Amino acid sequence: MVEQFKLVPEESIFFDLTPEESALLFYVLGLAASQSLSIDELNLLANGLFETAQVMFVIASHRSLINDVIQEQEDKQAAAKAKEEQQSAEKLQVEVKKLQDQINNLQKQIDLLNK
Repeated sequence: MVEQFKLVPEESIFFDLTPEESALLFYVLGLAASQSLSIDELNLLANGLFETAQVMFVIASHRSLINDVIQEQEDKQAAAKAKEEQQSAEKLQVEVKKLQDQINNLQKQIDLLNK
């Protein structure tokens, strides 16, 4: 079976930051990177980072799709197993009932013979 991708890493710098701090961090990085670059260099860097972000979005969505498919398969298997166990339990109950009926019939025959 395919291993699921981690939804949450064990450790990450982003867990220590609030959403506002993350936004501020990227804002400062953007300002710092743009200070010494020409317009053409800035365009190239921004487009490159944008492309990088798009690739990361595709990878994240594909991993999410894989996780969803795996979870759906596991849910179906669990449901099938539960249904199978229920049917097995019902069959056992029917067998127990048949055996109880046979015991009752045998007891009646024994009672008739003892009279």
